[in-house]
Amino acid sequence: MMLRDFTKLQTFIVVVQEKSFSKASAKLGISQPAVTQQIKFIEEYYNTKIIIRKKNEIRLTQEGEILLLIAQEILKNLHKYQHQIMQIIHYDEPIRIACSHTIGHSIFPKCLPTLQQKIYSDTHFYISTSLQAIRDLQNNLCNLALVESYIPNEEIIYREWLEDEMVLISNLSLPPRLIRYEQLYSYTWLGLEMTKQVIPEIYKYLKAFNLNREQLNVKMRFDSLNEIKQFMLENKESKIPYIAFLPYTQVKSELQSRIFFSTKVPGVKLKRKLYLTYLKKYANHPLICAIAEHIIFNTKVSLN
Repeated sequence: MMLRDFTKLQTFIVVVQEKSFSKASAKLGISQPAVTQQIKFIEEYYNTKIIIRKKNEIRLTQEGEILLLIAQEILKNLHKYQHQIMQIIHYDEPIRIACSHTIGHSIFPKCLPTLQQKIYSDTHFYISTSLQAIRDLQNNLCNLALVESYIPNEEIIYREWLEDEMVLISNLSLPPRLIRYEQLYSYTWLGLEMTKQVIPEIYKYLKAFNLNREQLNVKMRFDSLNEIKQFMLENKESKIPYIAFLPYTQVKSELQSRIFFSTKVPGVKLKRKLYLTYLKKYANHPLICAIAEHIIFNTKVSLN
């Protein structure tokens, strides 16, 4: 008898795709023990080992490889009939999705048409800050929120969605190659006085180079990354070299038209996670779950 609970097979697929139990947990919005338990259930059901876990990797057994092909074929057929399946759900209210600035301006508009076509036509979005989007979610002013910050809340499920690269930009031409981190003290910084909920990755990045934030020349206080971009645009002719980390998706066109300039700092790339969120009480809501699954696993947007 075939395993009928596709949720567990989907967990298996995501574990393989992410090559990690913890990353699969973040993507699925469930705990890591829950992921482990589902894989264990499959192995006990078939009385065979399907995944071998090592320190920093996983490996499929021969039986795991066979099961993966079967699970992928089931998933393919579910996608094939997804639109017809969604017609069965009777829901008379519009679905509202709150998006943070970068997501709402640069990412989600590219996802919405397919979402409306395949899942639910009466889906709409509006742009807000990450913090306000989470508040709207709590107050039932939206059904889902796509945000740039993890703001802990016991009522909300956070699922990792995309990974966005933050790039170092300036209103004036920067060195064409890698800039030395000591030179960062000579620029006027924008955005480092924002709340830690907004840019924790930047603080960690600067700390990795032993840069003292207290010694950096920081200009003004901003409430959002979008405000930093607007300030840079308004001062693009200034002779003062302003510098800031902003999402590549948010400044891609300005970089291509050389309104802004970018360079790299030695070391790893600065990336941040983007999240899809909804209230825990809707964890089994058929329409909200279908929309969430579609956004997370069928997003075709290049962030590079």
